[in-house]
Amino acid sequence: MDVQSLDALEVGQPLVFGGDRIVRVSAELAAAFRAGDAVVVLQDAGEVLHLPRADREAARRAVDAAVAAFSAMGEVDDAALDAFFTGFADRLEDDATFAPIAAANEADVASARTRGRSTTRLVLDDRMRADMVEGLRTWTRIPSPRGRVLDTREHDGWRLEQVSDRLGTVAFVFEGRPNVFADACGVLRGGNTVVFRIGSDALGTARAIVEHALDPSLAAAGLPAGAASLVDAPSHAAGWALFADPRLSLAVARGSGTAVRQLSAVAQQAGNAVSAHGTGGAWMIATAAADAERFAAVVRHSLDRKVCNTLNVCCVVRERADDLVPVFLDAIDRAAADRGTSAKLHVEVTSADHVPQRRFDTSV
Repeated sequence: MDVQSLDALEVGQPLVFGGDRIVRVSAELAAAFRAGDAVVVLQDAGEVLHLPRADREAARRAVDAAVAAFSAMGEVDDAALDAFFTGFADRLEDDATFAPIAAANEADVASARTRGRSTTRLVLDDRMRADMVEGLRTWTRIPSPRGRVLDTREHDGWRLEQVSDRLGTVAFVFEGRPNVFADACGVLRGGNTVVFRIGSDALGTARAIVEHALDPSLAAAGLPAGAASLVDAPSHAAGWALFADPRLSLAVARGSGTAVRQLSAVAQQAGNAVSAHGTGGAWMIATAAADAERFAAVVRHSLDRKVCNTLNVCCVVRERADDLVPVFLDAIDRAAADRGTSAKLHVEVTSADHVPQRRFDTSV
């Protein structure tokens, strides 16, 4: 079989997918394609994704670094990992170190606003900064799963143990929110390495965090360079290129439904395990047996961070509406007060009678 590199595309050129179907190259794709680029055809519907050479190389460099670092992470002890998380938190907490990060974030926010983009999750304010610091410190209090005996089976003269071990290189593709660093770097606790691609709106902030806090913390703790690597590219294609790398042990996708669907398909076609979540938000259902105090606590604390499992929809059975809806409203007000803001509520039209009229007369 004669295998050749794909250096150009022609309008109408057939691309095979699904084993028995073709999709034809569009004029736009043919004009944009250059030597060194790649295309990925999603096998379910024939959607064609264009991966420019620059994005492929950015993803490859990051994965190269993380895979090399994984080989060295086996020699890193828990004390060094604790030092990394503590050092990372300390640097974010230090005002002098944080100043260039804050400046980069201000520039990202200003740029997003000029383009009409939402900045709700982009602003790295004092609350988000404190959450990142606390999140990193939390990892120092979590024991390493490496070498933990999960199960034992005794036999006559021998024993079988199930022991947890390191996974490998984990890739994350996140939307534009800077606090993902505290989440993604948690995989280092288990001796793994991480590659992340962040939304273009927050890329300047991400670069500043890497330069001023992440990389210095890795070096100071003696962890291998590249144990946590950023794909330094703004386009969606960089995320596709990252998830197309078969060296990943796990691909984690967070974002909008369409983006996550594409990322998941790319990763699966490359043979990578995928954890995907693209719809956002959580639902809560309060039944007739719901405990009011516990209900209030769950509502309030499910609104403490701007993450994918934040409470989006709460359903209360009608027979408990009179006592639980006031509890719910008080809980969201308390959660909003904790964040220094006001609660925004959308009420299903047939349930409006259970909500005080002042809620509909107040602008937030």
